Amino acid sequence: MYHGWADAALTPLMSIDLYERALAANRPDTPGFFRFYMVPGMFHCRGGYSTDSFDGMSALVEWVENGTAPDSIPAARVEGGRVTRTRPLCPYPALATHDGQGSPDEAASFACRPPG
Repeated sequence: MYHGWADAALTPLMSIDLYERALAANRPDTPGFFRFYMVPGMFHCRGGYSTDSFDGMSALVEWVENGTAPDSIPAARVEGGRVTRTRPLCPYPALATHDGQGSPDEAASFACRPPG
């Protein structure tokens, strides 16, 4: 499941609440069958100010058919047909954290880490 942080149609807190309820009911098994990805800067389903272009379906197929759950999903910002930024989408509540050295526009400069 995914939700954009900049979604003005449906508050992202609704999806966070749903995921946290699933965790409460199924812990610690939840990440084995349900993962949730917040997309920074994305509007409702797409668009926005950041990396709103990603292939969640291939990640899901890989998980279901081959048992490889996605630790992150590569995402891109495409402007004028050109990729201008890439970032990993991290399973909630992990955050894409910059390494402090690489380009802020390249996914390789980020790692998924727990908040705090």
